[in-house]
Amino acid sequence: MVFAAALAFVLAALAWIEPALPLAVLIALTGVLIAAFRPKLFVLLALVVIILSAPIQNVLGQVGTYADEGVIALAFVALSTRRLVTEGRLVWLPGTGWFLGFLVAGLVSAALAEVPAGLAVPAAFIAVKGVVFAFAIAQLHWTRDDLALLVRLGVTAIVVMAFTALLNLALPAAWANFTTGRPPISYIGPFPAINGVFQHPAAFSRFSGVLAVGALVYGLVVRRSLANTILVLLSGGLAFLTFQVKSIVGLLATLAAVGTRFLRPVGVAALLAVGPLVALLTVPPLAALIGGDIDIYLNQDSARSMLTAGGVTVAAQFFPLGAGFGRYGSSTAADDYSPLYYALGFPGRYGLGPGPDSGQFLNDSQWPAIYGETGWFGAFCFAAGLACMLVALLRRVSAREDVLVRWMRITGVGWLVLLLVESAVAPVFVSSPSFPFVFAAAGVIASLRVDARQAAALGRPPVTGHREPTVP
Repeated sequence: MVFAAALAFVLAALAWIEPALPLAVLIALTGVLIAAFRPKLFVLLALVVIILSAPIQNVLGQVGTYADEGVIALAFVALSTRRLVTEGRLVWLPGTGWFLGFLVAGLVSAALAEVPAGLAVPAAFIAVKGVVFAFAIAQLHWTRDDLALLVRLGVTAIVVMAFTALLNLALPAAWANFTTGRPPISYIGPFPAINGVFQHPAAFSRFSGVLAVGALVYGLVVRRSLANTILVLLSGGLAFLTFQVKSIVGLLATLAAVGTRFLRPVGVAALLAVGPLVALLTVPPLAALIGGDIDIYLNQDSARSMLTAGGVTVAAQFFPLGAGFGRYGSSTAADDYSPLYYALGFPGRYGLGPGPDSGQFLNDSQWPAIYGETGWFGAFCFAAGLACMLVALLRRVSAREDVLVRWMRITGVGWLVLLLVESAVAPVFVSSPSFPFVFAAAGVIASLRVDARQAAALGRPPVTGHREPTVP
């Protein structure tokens, strides 16, 4: 009774400060309980929060601004503590040392540049939140049944996204106003650029691309079926209907890389048979879309080109550790409007000025923030960490690896390729909804590899069996 009264008093005080704070506190407390007693359910809920972080922010306002960072921090603390208490040691993620080097470079350079800690520390967490999420996920014991559930959830997600896309196409103006508060951003003929449940078509395209890669790898690695083919075409088609060139190019490159590696001779023959027809229908509009964006990206006067070149200048000026977290190319640097931007002449350039309305391109790429804030040393460490993750995903977990474990590994590789392609033109390693998936895959595989090694050392069979999957 005393605890309930104290909690009610605290919630009332928080409501006086900010009306949405009590709800946020109750959600956090519930999250702690779920993480302690149903940790895998908590991971799934955290993934949903990360994917839908933009709509959550619209509902909760300022309190929901850091919803994804909040659940990741909670996952890190709760799941790491749980692992230490129950087993006495942690599972380390491949590339952890390199990512720590990246983190140290940015923090040291921030201290040297006298960046306020209240600015640098949150920016540092945002920069590595994907790695932190992977580390938290690695602390749980994952099984084949968990992976089968993930497949089913992926199928459900494709169906839900298709349903929202249909509503989007049927009522484009009303749907866009309901979900984003503005008209559709563009049309090609009578078709609007669909945004689904997200705030922008780019987010919908990235999420659809993630689903398409997972569905394609399932068909190539686990089992082919008509239903799987429909799911691949449906999720890939949703990505195309957003008319977001960078996402479409990334998806095409990823599907080509994965398909080239795993497509069997029959599949190659079928592709060669229908390829010319598909090319005839899709190449002209794609060429027009891609050509227009290439002109923007290669134009030396464009905001994106200036952001990239400015990062090189900053990395050279603050060699070798960069300008510090919160100072260049990141969302934090955009919100605080870094003083470096004045020296680089950004305020007078379109899309690079202060404020959200005039600075919409300040956070429009990934690598300028990496080498601008942590220097060439930090950028090398980050790239090396990603390379370690890639190697871990390419290596078999055990000699008798279950087929769904292989699906998880190869899907993770596909997601990493997808993010690497898009990272040239979008901050995909830190922005929802696409960033958590490759890191989640790396965390799951790291956990499965440790469990497989322990089982082998004890002379036991692997945790996952060799049964045929029953998922679609």
